[in-house]
Amino acid sequence: MKLTDEIENLKQMVLKMGDVVVDNINASLNNYLGKTNVLVNDDVVDKFERLIEEMCLTILLRERPYASDLKQVTGILKLVSDLERIGDHAEDIITFSNKLKEAKLDKKHFEAIDNLAQYVLEMLKNSITAYINSDTKLAQSIIDADDYVDNKYEEIVETLAHPNKVEDDYLPFAIYSTLVVKYLERIADHSVNIAEWVIYIVSGFYKDKKIY
Repeated sequence: MKLTDEIENLKQMVLKMGDVVVDNINASLNNYLGKTNVLVNDDVVDKFERLIEEMCLTILLRERPYASDLKQVTGILKLVSDLERIGDHAEDIITFSNKLKEAKLDKKHFEAIDNLAQYVLEMLKNSITAYINSDTKLAQSIIDADDYVDNKYEEIVETLAHPNKVEDDYLPFAIYSTLVVKYLERIADHSVNIAEWVIYIVSGFYKDKKIY
């Protein structure tokens, strides 16, 4: 098999892994927002990560790629690690969503969390699209969007910490929701990392520093 074909296979595997991660995050967020009651299986994501890593290492050892091919393979090794960590957060969100439901707190969600969830999910989808299309402009827009997420995270946590009215069951709601929002902020951070690796794969620059 030609090196170009092997790298294309890698690209398709990353796309499949990304689709599973997006589906898991979307399901976990819907679960938190009370729209569905689902479970997610992170084992599939972990298997994709191991397979992609094996494929990358095989190419590096057997083909000894250089220039653009080397950037592709090393960049993929990095970004799949971020995808895997995002997948972990789907299970985390499910865990705390279920705790909220056990405490019968699923009616207390407010619009700011829903909006942030959709914004972060879009960042994740765009990071994968940027990789598949080698779109550095889209990748940079994801990096730029991180400040918005950080600001909204702080606003929501502040609101949760200082409610206008405290009901008997408010404290567990605030604690679990704060953790969910923190996972949203982390998903955004990992999406930014993926975007930064996309720029590296295309240009050789990582965080404005020429690596290769």
